[in-house]
Amino acid sequence: MSDRGVATRRHDVRRRVGEQAFAPGRESRTSGGADAPAVALYIADMTAQLESMATAAGLDLLAYFLAMARAESEAASREGAGAASEDAPSG
Repeated sequence: MSDRGVATRRHDVRRRVGEQAFAPGRESRTSGGADAPAVALYIADMTAQLESMATAAGLDLLAYFLAMARAESEAASREGAGAASEDAPSG
């Protein structure tokens, strides 16, 4: 079974998230003007892939640090998404 389709979909998602997060004129609460939860998700995806590569190469300490970065990115994404939903008008 090929993972090529999965990799293509992941690439499309990353590209879309990157375009949304760094779109010209995009306003955000972050100082860089990027959508923090979207950037955090992008970082989580990238570090997961790097962690997998490091594990396959036997780079255990590097894989550990990348796993920690992934976990932190996922937490930041959840916190950012929660804060955004609290700021949204209810109704």
